[in-house]
Amino acid sequence: FEKAVPSKVSASWGHANGLNIAGRDSRTNEEFVTMVLATIISGGGATPKQDGWHAVGPECCFGALTSGDVELLEYSYPIVIHRYSLMTDSGGAGKFRGGSGTAWEVEPLNGDMLCIGFGEGRRIPAMGAAGAISAMTDTKVGRVELRRDGKVQVERKNIIETIRPGETITNLNPGGGGFGNPFERPVEKVVSDVRNGLVSIEGARLDYGVAIADSQTLAVDAAETERLRAIL
Repeated sequence: FEKAVPSKVSASWGHANGLNIAGRDSRTNEEFVTMVLATIISGGGATPKQDGWHAVGPECCFGALTSGDVELLEYSYPIVIHRYSLMTDSGGAGKFRGGSGTAWEVEPLNGDMLCIGFGEGRRIPAMGAAGAISAMTDTKVGRVELRRDGKVQVERKNIIETIRPGETITNLNPGGGGFGNPFERPVEKVVSDVRNGLVSIEGARLDYGVAIADSQTLAVDAAETERLRAIL
């Protein structure tokens, strides 16, 4: 509908990219299995008037399906959740930025745990609208990171993996698509996104044509920014 009614559509939301976990709880000697709703939460698409919402997708979640408390999950299952956060550079670039997806990292505590990763979000990034395009594409697609023996294994396909205590698996969700030319996004909004951890300094340069000269103060190199934005 973008061509027919461009003022009434949003960019695509992040696609499903979830993780199921299963194992045996030595505290009760009972088996457990659960679909972790927190791992499915992607970013919403931007609109002609505002940035996309963070952590509300995909559409099958009906908009902000609640994911449950971290502490309740840790109480119910023999796991420790090391990270549950928004993911930097996951939202699609645009004049209005796509909402950020999430990162969820877990470790089993007292035995092997089977992990099943699924979803088309590992292959298909959210589509932008009205000329929105991202230079950094790898961070806009879902993936899984397995940490074992000091090494990180990245998987961008559906997986079935067993992890053990001392190892972790991180599910990284895609963000939503952006809306409009990202080089038209106000520089101060890009800097604010960097300050809030939504966009990296590299992402500011590649996706938005904003050159940040100092990583501490986030001072902008105005001349370089003008040069970068003139390329498009």
